[in-house]
Amino acid sequence: MAAEELIEIIYSWESENSHRGRLVRALKSNADNDPALQAKRLALLGVHAEKQARRKAGLVAA
Repeated sequence: MAAEELIEIIYSWESENSHRGRLVRALKSNADNDPALQAKRLALLGVHAEKQARRKAGLVAA
């Protein structure tokens, strides 16, 4: 998956009322202006994207 695709998928969650939606909104607003916290948010969103990709590929149960 290209980086552009990953960012597009992550940003598509922004309007969700979920953990990943809150993470995206915090990432985009740079809440707390803390680079370490931003890196953690991005890492968590990467985990969510990987889980979604695995589900779509049929590698794990939904």
